[in-house]
Amino acid sequence: MTQQIYKGFHTCKNKGGYEHVVSNIPFRSGHGENQWLTEGFYFWTDSPYWAKEWLSKQPRVIGEFKIELCRSTELLDLVGNVEHQLEFVKLKNTLLESIELAERKKITVHQVISYFRRRENMFPYSAIKAEDGKKLETMRFIDSKFQRSEKIDLVTRQQMCVFEKARDRIQLVGFEEPTEFQVRFTS
Repeated sequence: MTQQIYKGFHTCKNKGGYEHVVSNIPFRSGHGENQWLTEGFYFWTDSPYWAKEWLSKQPRVIGEFKIELCRSTELLDLVGNVEHQLEFVKLKNTLLESIELAERKKITVHQVISYFRRRENMFPYSAIKAEDGKKLETMRFIDSKFQRSEKIDLVTRQQMCVFEKARDRIQLVGFEEPTEFQVRFTS
């Protein structure tokens, strides 16, 4: 097993006070169809940048976490692992074979993950990392005079959803916001 430590930032509403938040963060998402990567604990990865963009118009708390997972067997990495992306496409195609033609065009990431999470023998993962195409900027790889248009996306919006079965692999290490939570946590 290749254990790796991931850095995650969890944004939540500043409700209930410090003790309540410290005792309950990270908060598990709902289980509805609007949960991108299904039900779990959601984290913006690597940097607090996107965590600070989320809930930016209301009082919020941003907790910093250490998440320890086996990179090859516990995390389905749809951002940085092409083999995992190919595996996800296979899972999607397997699901598509079992549904009516008219429904195939409406299939979502949520539906694929939800379907296979109920089949642990086919989906052993404890977490998923994905990105949604949002980025801060794009830059060409080479000058356009070479008639190539490939670009790199920079500061992509990446999230990790850790499922309940790996809750014990998540550790709060501090707070990014608000300042009073930072001070109390380190005291």
